[in-house]
Formats: sequence, structure tokens, C-alpha cells
Amino acid sequence: MKKFTTVAALGTALLSLSTTGCFKNESKSIINADGSGKFTTVMELNLAPIMGMMGGGAGAANPLGDNRTMLVNMIRAMNPSVDAWTDAKVETTKAGATKITLAGFVKDFTATGDIKKALSSASPDLAEKASAMPDMKMVNSTKDASGNWVISMAGVDEIMTMFGALQAEAAKEDSFTPGQMNVTEEEIATKIAEFRPTYDQFKPMAAMMLKDMSITSEMEVGGEILESAVFKKTAPNKVSWTFSGEQLIDMVDGIVNDKALPKKVAKLAAAFNEGPKSEKVGPALREFISPLIADIYGGAASPKLVIKPGAASFDYAAEVAKAKSSQSPELKKLLEEAAQPAAIPGLPGAEKSPEAAPEAAPKKPSKVVPPTPKKKAA
Repeated sequence: MKKFTTVAALGTALLSLSTTGCFKNESKSIINADGSGKFTTVMELNLAPIMGMMGGGAGAANPLGDNRTMLVNMIRAMNPSVDAWTDAKVETTKAGATKITLAGFVKDFTATGDIKKALSSASPDLAEKASAMPDMKMVNSTKDASGNWVISMAGVDEIMTMFGALQAEAAKEDSFTPGQMNVTEEEIATKIAEFRPTYDQFKPMAAMMLKDMSITSEMEVGGEILESAVFKKTAPNKVSWTFSGEQLIDMVDGIVNDKALPKKVAKLAAAFNEGPKSEKVGPALREFISPLIADIYGGAASPKLVIKPGAASFDYAAEVAKAKSSQSPELKKLLEEAAQPAAIPGLPGAEKSPEAAPEAAPKKPSKVVPPTPKKKAA
């Protein structure tokens, strides 16, 4: 009971990370039929409330680093897919949130959803781990039999394909000991019943805080949109999609009040209990995540656009050339910093903020020069 209360409290605290008005993300993209595009992303993140709830106090250090470190790391992760940057800045809002703005041009807009490439660029530690991962793209661009341009984003099928590749890698190690996740349907049902009063008590406060949380994506394409799934068509060539705090509450409600949840969790735990070589893991995980993905996507399997290609929305080459020639000194300095390899944790200098004043270089020992012998007089 005590253990479950602790877990429930932690879950409540984690949920509040997205509830205290501390997460907003708005992205806008303009994409040509050849795949070239330009983007603007504005993100607000405030970890102070969650740090306080978890006992860190008001002055607790941000686990993601200071503002500039966060910005540089984001640029570094995106660099492989960005052809030219037009904006990259970070500021602190009046509410104490970190606000990051990023904008630029990409030759291939699907590259921005390449998870493996982003992880490989983020840090040496992540690069080593990412090298063993399968290719994972969250966005794909293809053509159908009629020559229409099709943009699709990861849904259940794509997530399961990625998981299958990771499972195959884990199975190669053969280091799993079965029997580590023994749990019964009755035990899970009891824990959920114990948690429900806590959730019911917290929900009104969460709903109040969640009203400002949102994830919004807008897209303009070079052509006429014929079909749209998940995205709402706002113009012949424009769509938008929003996931709000209210939708998150509805999703959590669905999980907590799902009468079949104990059975699904027990089934999933039993499958994982057999290890990565088990053929039961994939089907059990699919059954578990499918309704969650459906909630996020409004019942659709995945986001999809079918487009009749048309004239380019903008002149990519001309605008990229202009962007590169008009970068501010501040932006150039940021890009130079992000172009350097990330510091490896544990090595000297790895934990220093880029804003910190450089330490004085150690003095080199002066070189001892032997005296020149005097010439004897002839």
C-alpha cells in the first residue's frame, strides 16, 4: 500500500509537469512538393512547478541545463536536417517559463522527424546508443498510384515496427531472466481502485491548470489537399492540428476508468515477463497502446494528407541564400557553438555553462635557455 501510494504521488507530480501552464508548442511549416520547406517552432517549458513538487525547491537546478545550454542542444540535434537557420533564441517569460524560438529551412522536411539522426547529433553518449537503434522516421513522404503526394506520420503500425526492431536487438543479447514481472489482474485492479480517489481529488485542479497547455501544428503545402486525416483542413492548401490540455484529461479519464485495463496490463506484463524473444510482446503492446494513440489522433490510425502537387509555395534556393547572408552575429555565434561536439559527461569542462567566464589558461613553465658560451679572443 505504501509503495503504491508513493508511485501514485509520483504519477500525480509527473502529470502536473504538463498541467501547470508549463508546456506549449506551436509549429508552422511551409512545404514544397519536392520536399523542401521552412519551419518556425515556438516552445514554452516551465519545470519550476514540478521541481518544487518533487522537493527540489525554488532554486533547484534545471535537469535540462540552463537556458542557453537547452537552446544549443536543440540546435545541435536539429543541425543535420537544417540547411539554413533564420532564428534561434531563448528567453524567460514573465511567468518564469523558458521560451525557445527556432526557425529555418530544410531540403527534406521528413528529415526533421528522423529520431535516430537527431539522437546521434545530440551527444556522444546518445550517439553510441543510437547507432544500435533501427531507423526511425516520424514523417514520410511518398506518391500513390495516381501520382498524388502523400504525407503520413507515425501511428500504431509505425510505432510497432520500430518496437519490433528494438525487440530484435534486445533478443540478440540473451541476457534477460524470465519471471521478473509477476503481477496478477487482481493486484492491478486493486491498485487502480486505490489510485482512483487520489485522481478524482486531483482532477479539478489539473483541469484548471491544463487549460493553457497545447500542442499545435500548422502546415501549408505546394498543392491542393484532397484528403486529410487527423489534420483539419483550413484552406485548399493548409491544415492544422491541436492537442489540448482538455484532451489530455479526457485521455487520462479513459485510462483510469477503463474496466479492461487490469486485464490488458496483466497481459502486457506477462508477455514482457517472458523476455524479448517472446512472440506475445508485440501483440500485447499493440493492444495496450492502440486506444491511447486513437485518443491522441481523434480516432484515426495516424495523420495523413493526400495532395495534388502544384506550384511551389516559395523559392527555396533564393530564400536560403538570403537567409545565410543575413544571419545576425548572435545567431552565427550560437551556430558555431552548436557545431562543436557536445561535451562528454564526466570529462573536465562537461558541466560548465557556455555563459560562464573562461578560466585563465594555466601558465606554461618558462623555457630554460642555456647561456651562450663566450668566444675566446684570437
